[in-house]
Formats: sequence, C-alpha cells, structure tokens
Amino acid sequence: MKREKAVAVGNRAGIVEWANAAWSRVTGYALEDAVSKPVSDLLGNAGIDSELVDFVSQRFQRGESCEIELPLDPPGAERRWIHVSVESLRDRHGEVSHFCAIAWDVSAEKRDAAPARQQRKDDPGPRAATGEGLELNLASTDLSTFVRDLVARRAGAGPERTAFDLDLPDRLPWVGIDRDCMEDALGALLDDAVAAIGTEWGTVSVSTGLARNEDVFVSPTYPRNTLLRGLSHGLYVYVEIHDTGAPVDRTVVEALSAHPALPASAGRAARLAAARTLLRAHGGELRMDADPGFGTRVILLFPC
Repeated sequence: MKREKAVAVGNRAGIVEWANAAWSRVTGYALEDAVSKPVSDLLGNAGIDSELVDFVSQRFQRGESCEIELPLDPPGAERRWIHVSVESLRDRHGEVSHFCAIAWDVSAEKRDAAPARQQRKDDPGPRAATGEGLELNLASTDLSTFVRDLVARRAGAGPERTAFDLDLPDRLPWVGIDRDCMEDALGALLDDAVAAIGTEWGTVSVSTGLARNEDVFVSPTYPRNTLLRGLSHGLYVYVEIHDTGAPVDRTVVEALSAHPALPASAGRAARLAAARTLLRAHGGELRMDADPGFGTRVILLFPC
C-alpha cells in the first residue's frame, strides 16, 4: 500500500528547520505550526504525554533511532494515529547535530484491528509461544481504556467503604497483551486489593503511565519511590495498583523481589506470582512494595 509520508528535519535543540508539504496532510497541523518551532511545543499542544516526548528527545541526544505511534487530535478533524520514525543525523565530526522524522498515518490499521480484537475468543488465531511456557494471543491495546473498563465492572461490587481512585491518561503508547489472560490476572489483583481493605474505609488507587529502566519510579499515591533496575527494555507502560489495606507480608515481597520462582503458595501470594509469570511472558516485569500504614503497591510493567 502506497503511503504519503511527512518528513521533518530539525536541529539538536529540537527546532524544526524544514518540513515537506505532506506534513500538513498527514498530521493535520499547518506547516507554520511546526517550522521554526520546538517539536516539543507541537507535541505538547497536541496533548502528547511529556514523558514520551522526553523519551524521544533522550534517544535523539544519544544518537539512537526510535519508532513510536502517537494519537493526534488536529483542529477541526477526527483523531488520527501517526507512526513516527526518528533518526539522528551526525556532522562530519561524528556529533549528533540534526534529526529526521518520517511520519505516516496508521489510523486505518487501528480501525481494522478493532473488530479482530472483539472476535479473539471465537477465533483466537495463531498464538505466540513464550519462554515462560505460555501461548499468548497478543492484541495491541490501550492499557488505560482496558484498565478503566475492568475497574468499572468492579466498582459497584465491593464494600461501600472502598473507593476507587483512577489516574488513567489517554495518550499512552499501545502495548501487545493477551487480553483474556491479562483480564484474569489484573482482575484478581484488583479483587485482592479490595479484600485487603475489608470493611474499613479505604482506597484502591489505579494509575497508568510511562516508566523507564534505570530510573526512579514516582508513584502518584504511594509515598515510597523505587528505582527500576535490571529490566530488559528501556521504556514501559505501567499499571500501578495501590491499596490502603493491610499490607502483604514482607516475606512475600522479598520472595517476589529476590527469587526467579516462588515456592508453592496460596492466596494473594500465588496470584501475585501468577501475574509476574504472565508479565514475563509478555516481556514485562512486576514490582511491589508493602509497608504498615501505606498498604500494598503493585507495579505491572509492559514493554512498548
């Protein structure tokens, strides 16, 4: 299929110096909104998550290429999905001096994929084998929407004193997950969070966002920050579940942190271990913390 491609070239400071005529047709934004302006301004005005903008900028500064998909809402037009490939350009001294961004519209592919995802249970199609011994039926998924729908089905079923607090931004990169398996695993973790609060007043906070390997993870609700280390990918979309109930026993936290496989266990520990196994099959990871007075925080990391 022949695609029209927008091309933009900018300098090390992130200022767009030139863009072709296809820029306006592909992105929906006028040339004057891009040329001679920081590309971060354009993405910020389009509502793109600042962490994703920073990720692309850091890759460029290091002379690395990257490819991302972005949702854009141009003025007076419907939302469109744009695939962007960014390459770093070097001067004669080998220093990164410019970038070249090539973008094209993938909205049609997104629309065509939606019916297929709805039919996955009737016709699962080919499944991907993983190192964890699982076969996954992967579908590109907006985790914020996925989690929002999952919580909505549970919000009225728990005790009246348990409240759900959601922080689920709309413009995160989509990730490939087995939706059926992940619905079971996430649902079990949410149910455990509600059960930990019991009949007391409490809150289950659920958030999504971007996280990076070798970076400090700052929770919207949990007071203790954590350094993410030893991950196999650079950028992740995360789901964080934090409950204010009785915390998980520290021996479970330490076992999940230190051991590749948990010994035979039951209850919440077993469900946490199962969720970790499933995440690793997706190329992701699970991290958790638990402290008296703060409750339990579980971070599910999905590579993107």
